[in-house]
Amino acid sequence: MSEVHTIYLIHHSHTDIGYTHDQPIVWDLQERFLDGAIELAERYADSDSDGAFRWTVETTAVLYRWLQHAPARQVERFQALERAGRIEVTAMFANLTPLYDIDQLLETFQVLRALREEFGLTIRYAMNCDVNGENWPLVDLLLDLGIEGFSMAINTHFGGAPLRRPNAFWWEGPSGRRILAWNGWPYSTGLRFGIGRDPELFEHTWWPRVRRHLAEIGYPLPVLMVQSYHPFGDNGPAFEGFSEFIDAWNAQGKTPRLRLATPREWWAAVREHADRLPTYRGDWTDYWNFGCISSAREQAINRASRARLRVADALAAVILGRAGGEVEGALARSYGRYRERAWWALHLWDEHTWGADCSVRAPEGEDTASQWHHKAGYAYTARSLSLLLQRDGLAELARRVAREAPDDLLVFNPLPWPRRIGGIVPAAVQSPRGLPVDQTAGRHFQDRMPAEDVWWTAAAHPEGRIPSGYWLLPPVEVPGFGYRVVSQRDLIELSAHAQMSEDAVVENERFRLVFDRDRGGIRSWYDKALDWEWVDPEAGHRLHSFVHEAVADVEHPWPRKLLFEMAWISERVEHPVGWKPGWRARREGARRVLTHRVYRTPLGYRVVQLLEAPGCVGPLRQSVFLPDGADYIECEACWEMGLSAHPEATYLLYPFHVPGAVVHLDLGGQAMQVDRDQLPGVCRDYFTVQQWVDFSNDERGITVALPDNPMIQLGDFHFGRFQRTFRLERPM
Repeated sequence: MSEVHTIYLIHHSHTDIGYTHDQPIVWDLQERFLDGAIELAERYADSDSDGAFRWTVETTAVLYRWLQHAPARQVERFQALERAGRIEVTAMFANLTPLYDIDQLLETFQVLRALREEFGLTIRYAMNCDVNGENWPLVDLLLDLGIEGFSMAINTHFGGAPLRRPNAFWWEGPSGRRILAWNGWPYSTGLRFGIGRDPELFEHTWWPRVRRHLAEIGYPLPVLMVQSYHPFGDNGPAFEGFSEFIDAWNAQGKTPRLRLATPREWWAAVREHADRLPTYRGDWTDYWNFGCISSAREQAINRASRARLRVADALAAVILGRAGGEVEGALARSYGRYRERAWWALHLWDEHTWGADCSVRAPEGEDTASQWHHKAGYAYTARSLSLLLQRDGLAELARRVAREAPDDLLVFNPLPWPRRIGGIVPAAVQSPRGLPVDQTAGRHFQDRMPAEDVWWTAAAHPEGRIPSGYWLLPPVEVPGFGYRVVSQRDLIELSAHAQMSEDAVVENERFRLVFDRDRGGIRSWYDKALDWEWVDPEAGHRLHSFVHEAVADVEHPWPRKLLFEMAWISERVEHPVGWKPGWRARREGARRVLTHRVYRTPLGYRVVQLLEAPGCVGPLRQSVFLPDGADYIECEACWEMGLSAHPEATYLLYPFHVPGAVVHLDLGGQAMQVDRDQLPGVCRDYFTVQQWVDFSNDERGITVALPDNPMIQLGDFHFGRFQRTFRLERPM
């Protein structure tokens, strides 16, 4: 261990989009903080002391917003201070969750590009705070963007940090390239240690504790980085008290030397010792992101919006590019006007702030409700604008495609490989409003076929009747990123008197499914081609079955403390982890099947069950679609939760019979093998997944696509176990 001679204090505002204030207020406050930082930095511009005020801009989103309407003179002041090293901008859009895949991360860095190219800012380092991890592909993306160092200041409330912090290391990405990483203390640490408020507290209480802690973990560097914010806390302004404290401390010749620094100074000091640092390879798996499923509907909506925005981008690139860059027409108009706003709304839903600071103690409070509606508004704004952008792209494509009849349908495949596409045709497409020549392209376009609305309604009908007025498109082969023109005459009416039964068994050429008509779910999924049963008979659960989980002690005055209790006031340098792995859970499956209906359609079998289930307001609705001639099944479920504040969770279970399976997850263009491809000490209890999870052995395997719900657990119920290593109990 080296004796620390210098502490670099990085001062910034922590950016929560919400939490302390309603979201519109946060944006305004953060802009005021930038103005205040400029004033303070200029006040100390002629000082070369260690305490001369220096400010770090934690996230680019708030800076970019400020630059859009700040007076030109104010922008020039900011640029001058940035060139002088008194203000530094770091590269991350916001404090991001692993909900961002590689495409979405790339979109967030459009802001970085603008800050560099339009405003001449030098941005070489990145930082995120609060969040507990980032997706592994971020390493290579940061390196491609010329970022040389990345720091994390993890808040371990309902979370955890890897390794033993603080520590610097080389984080190795999937490609084998490495970036310098800092696994630091929370961004409140400077004030907590007394820096900026109480020299006696720092000198005689905290610094001796810190030295002992660093010795205990074998800290290898002679320099240390500590972050801090204003005494207000999150979303706080610049604080001159750090400058006054540091100059007074250093003037007395005390050790360690303190310096109010910017990230580039810190990373320059680290780089002198980079050859001594270890390398760790793997995903920095996050703990915090389970909050996204407290709002499952909006999370599913945002996933669909991201897919639509990708389609809109591809269509615009092809159509506008072939048009020679023309700026005429609805597509160019909407693309220029709404694209950035749509992506920003998508990003801000996926940002790390899931609730107001009072939401747990005051779930019915006005602050809680206000922040929730602003947060949800991001998801719904992204939905609306992604629909508009995709609709305009498809309308422009349709305008350029020859047709035989005015009411012909255009079927578009946004994926790069051929697909057989079929299903229920939305009423607004089959019976459009207006005329085909209208600017709306003859109908209000919605891309998601309302299949489940049809089947939920039918299942609830006393006779199981399908609502009238729905038409099916028989499967048609559509080339990759291509289209087919289909006549309305080729559609098949979905009869209200379609063949319906209550059979427990359905099958096609490939599979035979056996359903549980008492408790719901699939008892058996037999693969005729492989002579294999895909449902694990030893798991004790049916496939596509439902489980409600809650803290067992419903009388406890603060039951979430039975899961986790954070010791915020502690004499320890590192807060002890608050997880309580032995917490008692009550888990219940669906109680009974209310209706079990099997519909034979021109496309295959649709099995719909309505169930009585704990934790659900009204019936749990589940369906399984077995397509004709296909080698997959589709499972969907829908239920409404109540407003109980008692800690609870809901699960859909998929126990597979794949002995000795190895599990891989999709992180967004990158497969990750659990445990092997993870940093030491990161979350192994649950995972954020982009598109799929796969269980395979040397002989066979199965892949589950996850278009809506990104949160999974593997092997068993693991919430709050705080597992240091991972063992797959079974492929579930």
